[in-house]
Amino acid sequence: ADGGTVIVPAFSVGRTQELLYELEAIFAEAEAEAGPPSRGGATPGPWGSLQVVLDSPLAADFTRGYRTLRAFWDAEAKARVAAGRHPLAFEQLVTVASHDDHARMVNYLAHSRQPALVLAASGMCAGGRVVNYLKAMLGDPRHDVLFVGYQAAGTPGRAIQRFGPRGGWVELDGERFDIRCRIHTLGGYSAHADQAGLVAFARDIPGGPPKDIRIVHGDDGAKAALAAALKAAVPSARVVVPG
Repeated sequence: ADGGTVIVPAFSVGRTQELLYELEAIFAEAEAEAGPPSRGGATPGPWGSLQVVLDSPLAADFTRGYRTLRAFWDAEAKARVAAGRHPLAFEQLVTVASHDDHARMVNYLAHSRQPALVLAASGMCAGGRVVNYLKAMLGDPRHDVLFVGYQAAGTPGRAIQRFGPRGGWVELDGERFDIRCRIHTLGGYSAHADQAGLVAFARDIPGGPPKDIRIVHGDDGAKAALAAALKAAVPSARVVVPG
């Protein structure tokens, strides 16, 4: 409504394709509720003018790979195809390939009032094309950053997630950028097992549990809690949390 861009830092493999699949469902539902397109052919309603920009060469390559493996899609996805829908290549989706096209897209969205949703890597804002979008748009309250994945401590993504709501700043490529856009976090998209799943995996390994378990990823509190759960469930294992 405000002509801004929603920037979604997303991992190229799995997360991006899952988001595209759900976005297609949102567009299809909105179109069905709004009725047939106008004479000009545009999708009616507020979603009709929203452009979805996939700006990640790796994600685009893997998305093409997903499409070539259509025979292995589940029943729900195949039903969408049978209904004439295109779950990973819908009408509003624009894929940016070259670096020059990327630079033009960043400049266009930063200075126009064209509403858009941008999916770009890396998922934690530690590199990749998403950084250029952030540099151009963090200081403008018209825009939004939507996190759909875990932001590890020490990453720019964590800093934006933590300090953005306070009107703070983040360092990108050695330069400080004030955060004036809105920051959102949408949980539930993690591709990793939760604590119960990890404990069950370690406990139920065929042939017996491992002798040593090293917990090397996650926040300190979460790692300590997982270590305690593993020690209780697999008492024969030596559980280590490297400092």
